[in-house]
Order: sequence, then C-alpha cells, then structure tokens
Amino acid sequence: MKKYVVFVIIALSIGFVSCSDDDEIPNPKLEITSETGEDAVAQLDTLYLSATTDLAKVNGYKWTVDGTEVSKEATYKFTNPKTGTFVIGLSVSGDNGEALTMEKKVEVKSRFSDGAFVLNEGNMGNETGTLTYIDSEGVLIDSAYYHVNGTLLGNVCQDLFIADNKIYIISQNGARNGGEGLLTIARADNLEKEKVYNDASETLSWPTSVAVVGQDIYLRDNKGIYLLNASTETLTYVANSKGAAKARMAVVGNKVFAMNGSNIMVIENGAITGTITAPGKLSGIAKAYDGSLWASCSSPAKILKINITDYSIDAHDISESGLGAGWGVAPAFSATKDVLYFSNAGFNLYRHNFTENKTEFVTKISDHVEDAKMYYNSLGVNPKTGEVIYATLKGYGNDYKINDIAVFDFTKDPSLQHDFKGSNSFPAGVFFTSYF
Repeated sequence: MKKYVVFVIIALSIGFVSCSDDDEIPNPKLEITSETGEDAVAQLDTLYLSATTDLAKVNGYKWTVDGTEVSKEATYKFTNPKTGTFVIGLSVSGDNGEALTMEKKVEVKSRFSDGAFVLNEGNMGNETGTLTYIDSEGVLIDSAYYHVNGTLLGNVCQDLFIADNKIYIISQNGARNGGEGLLTIARADNLEKEKVYNDASETLSWPTSVAVVGQDIYLRDNKGIYLLNASTETLTYVANSKGAAKARMAVVGNKVFAMNGSNIMVIENGAITGTITAPGKLSGIAKAYDGSLWASCSSPAKILKINITDYSIDAHDISESGLGAGWGVAPAFSATKDVLYFSNAGFNLYRHNFTENKTEFVTKISDHVEDAKMYYNSLGVNPKTGEVIYATLKGYGNDYKINDIAVFDFTKDPSLQHDFKGSNSFPAGVFFTSYF
C-alpha cells in the first residue's frame, strides 16, 4: 500500500512539472475592453481601450482602425473628429507562437447639438475666423470646425445660422489668409463640411449676415440683401433692400426680418412684403420664444415685442440703461423666454422682465473678469437654461490675445461658473443651438 501511494505522488508531480514547462492555455482568450465599459464616444473625445488576454506571455500588440495600423502598445487611445462606426482591430502574439485576433465596433457620436457657439472674426491681417464651442456640461472646444474638418473658415467671420441640421457661416472676406471661402455649410450636429460657396465673392461686398428659410439663403452686404438658392446656386438681389443694416437678421416661421434705420423689412419668398415702423432707431432684432419678434431701440431706449401676423407692437420704455449695440453686428440684447439681458455695449449688465415690465441691474462683468476691458459682440443668453455668456477682450493690438469667455448662472453664488481664457478672437457673436 505504501509503495502505491508513493507512485501516485510521483506521477502527479511529473504531471505538474510537465504543464508548467509547456505553459499552454487550451483555449486562450483575447478581449478589447474600454475604461468606461462603453463602445461609443463623442467626436474629439478619447476612448481608452485595453487588450485583455490570458496568454502567459505576450510578445507584441497591433491595433488597427478600419484596417490601418495605429499602435503597438498594450493600450490604445481612440479618438476621431468624424462621426460613424469604426472597426477596431487587435492582434496579439505570444512567446510560443500563438496569434490571437479580434475586432470591436466603436461608434463616434456627434457632439455639437446642445451648447453654444462663439463665432470669431479673427485678426483681419493674418488670421481666419474660428468657431469655439461650449457644450451643456461646460466643456470648451477651441477651433471646433478646424478640428473636425482640417480646413479654415473664411477671413473675418460675421454671422451664423442653423436650419434643418445645417449650419451656415458667412465671412466678410472669404478665401483670404488660407480661409476656405465666403459661405461655409456644414452639418450642425457634427460640423462636418458639406459645401463651400465662393462664386458670390465677386458680387457681394463685405457680407455680414445670413438667414435661411428652406432652400433660400439670405445674405446681407453693403448693397442690400441677396437671395442664394441652395438648389440652383443662383444669386438674386432682393428689390428695394438697399440700406439693410449691418446687423443680424431674424427668422420667424417663413418670414425674414431685417433692420433698416427705424424700419424692419419683412421678406418672404425673395421679396419685401411689408415694413414695420419702430418707435425709435433700432439696435437689434431676434426671434422670441413664443413665435413673435423681439426688437430693441437705442433712441429712445425701448424693448419691443412684435406680433408677426398683424405687426402690432407692445413697447416698454427702458430708463435704467441705454440699449445700444455699439458698432457691432450682434443685437443689443439676448433673451431667455420673457427676460431680456442687455448692457448698452458695455459691462454693466441689466435685465428686463417683459411680463412684469420691470428692469433691474444684474452685475458689472468687469468685476468678475480681470482683463475685461473691451465689449465686442459678446453678450449671449441661453434660451433654455438662462445662463449668460460674455466674451471679453483686453484690447486691440496684441491685447486681443488676452481674452475670456465667461459663463454666468445668476441663480447661483458665485454666479461665475466658467472663465475660459484665450479662446476668442474678436467675437462676432454668441449663438445657442436651442435658439434655432
């Protein structure tokens, strides 16, 4: 009996030694795991991927994206500016000649559908326009259009408009300083370029504003307003539109509204169909949340709510502050529901509750932002959340490179939620996706 037990122990010992020497796994496994456990990521964000295998020793790794090799490390940081589904491939080789491969599909989702754009003119002499984006979580992406497409917007960008998931960006000088053109059209939710128009550059003289209804793209320049048909690419002048102000237009329903002194021109189907006379010199217009039209007058200072059916006007006098827009193209005010914010092109911020006909001082922006010395088309209010964005500059010359984009929530203390530095360059305006 004792001899038998010794024999079994010896046999088992030999078996264990044999397994250890071979170091073999019957069915070795390979997996791609992500740090978040998700198989999706937003544009320009990073998905951290790791190779997980039960091979005892790994001789090498090879990662591919849609068949193209991208890394030989054990981990891979996947990021992509374009939306879509991408195939991540992984090959692992072992010391004993094992070769394991697997694939994983990763979705890149659009990231520009809920947030704010700050459109920048850029320095006319040596820059092009840029597009800064701040998402609903307070994350800023500088030069967002360039990062997605690898091309530059036109020189001195002036205005943008969003309609039917397309974003339209107009520049004053078009293809200058390496810019790609006069009018750029991209998908609004992912900024992927669809079309650039340059043919109109010989006709238009310093265009400043864009508004869109269906296939009709309205462009304002020094001579008036033109209609560019997106289907036929024909450009026609809107008769009697001379004198249209260098200011943002507004669209409510199928009507386009453009300022002209103390009058608002109403444009439908490429023609002026009406005129609204305001009780003072106009300093801004914008679509209201309820399908009417907001307007402001600088002299005398008034806020107007206009019915776009019968063009009747409900006017409120504003005695606490002026309602000027300066020389910029952005309106003198920005609104969230029935509350309008304005600063008379300066840093003393006011708001007017139109329902209560009450105006109050809110804050002095320069008390919150150290280098806020210059107002430049920079006030915007999120129509959905009520957050206020103020983009400021220290000054001209090289001082414009010292700048801030400040985000305020006046229901909180402190009210300053974010202060992004060095992310604007002569802002042409603040635009919220929820406005359109």
